[in-house]
Amino acid sequence: MYSARRYGEAARAYEASVSLNPDSPYARAFNGLTEYLQGNLQRASELCEARPSAWSDLCLAVTYQKLGRHVEARALLDNYRNTMGDAAAYQYAEIYAQWGDLPTALDWLEKALRNEPRFQAIERALKFPEKQD
Repeated sequence: MYSARRYGEAARAYEASVSLNPDSPYARAFNGLTEYLQGNLQRASELCEARPSAWSDLCLAVTYQKLGRHVEARALLDNYRNTMGDAAAYQYAEIYAQWGDLPTALDWLEKALRNEPRFQAIERALKFPEKQD
């Protein structure tokens, strides 16, 4: 439901998931993200603050930025990066895209996909120059 942008249904599904497993940081954070995407920023921050985790850092980074709490949002992104390293390149792209920093979002998205053979095939088909690492 989340990926289909059916956020009301997704929120209900995540709430059901939390009721079955109250310790699930993933369900809580994505429940918060569904509220964020519906514009319910206060509810999103409450849900994501309830159980600190790497997933809640992602949720709070975008929510706090939208609430004007830029320093806190940046600190959460930094914490998330320290925890996840480059393995979360796609998530960093999501955060930067939500912040409106599309060039940085695209840099991270490229990093996330760089070793993907289909992405490399697209680059070759578009005659992109070879990357020099």
